[in-house]
Amino acid sequence: MKYGRIIQKPRVKFFEVADGVFAGISPYRGISWANAGFINKGEGLVYDTFFDLFHAREMREAFMEVSNGASPAYVVNSHYNSDHAWGNKAFEDACIIMHKEASRERLTENIAWMDSVIRRGKDSPESTSGERFFAAEFEGFDLEGVEWVLPNIEIKDDINIRLGDTEVMIYNVAPAHSDSDLLLWMPKEKVLFAGDVVFNGCTAYSEEGTLNWVKVLDRIIDEIKPEIVIPGHGAICGLDFVKEQRDYLLNLISEFNKHYNDEIDALSLTKQIDISRFLHWIQPERLYVTVDILLKSKRGLPPLPIWNEVPAKLEDMKVFLAGKYGNQIKPWDPMSVWQE
Repeated sequence: MKYGRIIQKPRVKFFEVADGVFAGISPYRGISWANAGFINKGEGLVYDTFFDLFHAREMREAFMEVSNGASPAYVVNSHYNSDHAWGNKAFEDACIIMHKEASRERLTENIAWMDSVIRRGKDSPESTSGERFFAAEFEGFDLEGVEWVLPNIEIKDDINIRLGDTEVMIYNVAPAHSDSDLLLWMPKEKVLFAGDVVFNGCTAYSEEGTLNWVKVLDRIIDEIKPEIVIPGHGAICGLDFVKEQRDYLLNLISEFNKHYNDEIDALSLTKQIDISRFLHWIQPERLYVTVDILLKSKRGLPPLPIWNEVPAKLEDMKVFLAGKYGNQIKPWDPMSVWQE
């Protein structure tokens, strides 16, 4: 893929995928190493703001570099998750737009707890095994100054935003990855900012809405038809990967239904699922999280995982998959998403 300007910052690299349209790509080192982007047209717009203010400020600097010092008028958050919305404070002067469910969903994430986990570190004897796992995943971030910023506008329907002579479409596609998913579509440029509706090359999971997620991916493939997709995680891609992610979810649903019974637990069920077609994706063990959510939903239980118990399950799955598939699981360089 050819790019216009490329702006390199210490933490984030910004690729110009269309005139004035930049994808902010971070090297994928863990669950919070997410992507974002901005549009330098009209009054300007930012889509997602990363996990901390240090990453968000790099994007603000990059925006100001290409906009002759102007600040963006709008911020659109793809969904509530911390790695996509906790940098909002760096854009407090903008009009912040979120799905109407984002503020409710964000109550499942605790800034003070995450900050404490990060500061104690991945080897802290004071932390639980789950907290040490998350500390390792959060390495490279600092939550100093982070606070939840309430949206100026909450939406439940699709909206259009005009940036000069450019039309931007915001599509409500929840529930898919979460209950608050918003896509940003630029029909003239054929660029789609997808948030966590698309994870390129890393195993996606759904908090709820897996069945609808497939329908959303079908809509992207059959109706929206972007040429360039900015995923919530991983490298810039096109429709080929969107199709692959749809196939992954269809395979997961089919295998889940094939092996489910009323007595089986989530870990045992996960081990029954054939993912041999997707071993080039990183962290295949994360399959467990979605299976656990699907199982709980099927049984009428609260779907969200008990996060402190998840790391041990993931480690168990990692060992199991290594034994089952061996060297078929591909090694992966997290810096590869920065390749030009």
